[in-house]
Amino acid sequence: MSILQKGKSYGYEIMKELERFNLELKGEGSIYPILTKLKDKQLVHVTRELTDQGRARVYYEINEAGQQYLQRKIEEWMTVQRDIQTLLNEFGHQMEGRS
Repeated sequence: MSILQKGKSYGYEIMKELERFNLELKGEGSIYPILTKLKDKQLVHVTRELTDQGRARVYYEINEAGQQYLQRKIEEWMTVQRDIQTLLNEFGHQMEGRS
């Protein structure tokens, strides 16, 4: 969803952006179930536009509900990340004491 904060995008373009961060999905078709879920949850706005070749292309754009959802998920991730770091720090100190 963070990718969609830059603006509307279509499935293949989103996959290419994920690949830039070494976040490849299993197969090209695996992004579409995710996008469908986001659409079903009304977290993205979907439009269809014609390409220069006359084919319809589906674009996804994050909406206000999606922005709020993404913000909550980022906050949840930051909490988990902080908790894991606390555990690692504690474990690291215990390991140092055992040497």
